[in-house]
Amino acid sequence: MAQLSKRLISACLTFSALASLGIDAAADTRKTALAVELADLIQVRRVASEYITRCGVEGTYLDPKRIFDVEPGYFSGISPQSAYWPEVVALYRRYQSTVCSAVTADEYARVFAEQYAQNLSEGELEATVSFFSSAAGRRYVSVSSEANFAVLTYMNKAMKSAMERAFKEAQQEVQAIVLRYRKDPK
Repeated sequence: MAQLSKRLISACLTFSALASLGIDAAADTRKTALAVELADLIQVRRVASEYITRCGVEGTYLDPKRIFDVEPGYFSGISPQSAYWPEVVALYRRYQSTVCSAVTADEYARVFAEQYAQNLSEGELEATVSFFSSAAGRRYVSVSSEANFAVLTYMNKAMKSAMERAFKEAQQEVQAIVLRYRKDPK
């Protein structure tokens, strides 16, 4: 019942948005409902929620401890042993919170549904909903979701390592530019 209510509310909101844009909303109501159902079936909201939950600074290239380890002078003398360090950590956590809450799981699901409605025909949506409603489709979604999280974890690890190296190199290059500027300010 809760899923039906969410679908109905989402379809109504999309219907209203289409109508406000002067689009023939009556013709698109069925497509919109199918697109919302498809987004629900493939668990777009769950994937987004999981991503948002994992979103954070700790352990990434934006982790102040990692930044300090790569470039000890980055915080101009403030180190993890400094009394000011908790303020630096709190600042980065606020930054992380702002960035990670920029898009909600519901917004993410709405955008997916809008894209499906715009780019798939009603027949394609019906066939896709039919497949993902089947046992094979539900199993595919389950396995696909787990594979996506595994791939994201792998990519984050690989990118974190590359970012650390690139950040250190960029800092060294910035220092070289600063030295040139100090010798010849222009």
